[in-house]
Parts: sequence; C-alpha cells; structure tokens
Amino acid sequence: MKNSIAIGAYSMAFAIILGAFGAHGLKNMVSANSVEIFNKAVYYQVIHSLGIMVTAYVLKGEKALKTLRMLFLSGIVGFSGSLYLLTFADMLPLALKQVVGPVTPIGGVFFVASWVYFAMAFRKETNN
Repeated sequence: MKNSIAIGAYSMAFAIILGAFGAHGLKNMVSANSVEIFNKAVYYQVIHSLGIMVTAYVLKGEKALKTLRMLFLSGIVGFSGSLYLLTFADMLPLALKQVVGPVTPIGGVFFVASWVYFAMAFRKETNN
C-alpha cells in the first residue's frame, strides 16, 4: 500500500509541474492545438495518479496492488507520455513521430485494463 501511495503522489506532483509548464511556458512554444494535447495528457495523468492512490486504500492484496499499479503506470507512460511527446510533433524526427502516435491508444487500453482489473480484484476481495 505504501508504495502505491508514494508512486501515485510522485506521479501527481509531476503532473502538477507539467500542468504549470503547460499553462505558463508552453503557449509560446507550440500551437494552441498542441497545448490542448498537452493538457489532455496532464488531465489523464492526474486522474490515474489519483487512481493509484485511491485503489491502494480499497484493495488489501499486495499482489493485486502491484499489478494494478503497473497497469496504471503503463497507461500513464503510454497514453500521457506519448501525448507529451506529440505536443512537440513538429520538432520530432519523422521516425519518432511514426512510433509515438500508435502508442497513445495502447496506453488508453492500459487505462481501461486498470479499471477492469480493479473492479475484478475488488469483487474477488469482497466476495471472500
């Protein structure tokens, strides 16, 4: 439980830093559309960082928490991370752009899998 709360809190702190950068420093660097993409990445990182912390209070099994934490973090890195990179798409080499774009929906699948896994683990714990 302690690891999930610490990791979720660190991820949340990083999201807040990135959000502040997006609100104050990014506007002069990229287009308005790219700022929206960046803000979407921050939004999803915040939600899923909270998810890591909240689910740590709900689930008791350390194995389930570890799996859930990895699913959430994979979603944050895949979805939000790829959107952070795509914010700067005009500055990225073509080869990197072609790799990063398809990663976003994979990260989204990890987010969905996180919440489905949480539901299943919660049901399993409460039915025992």
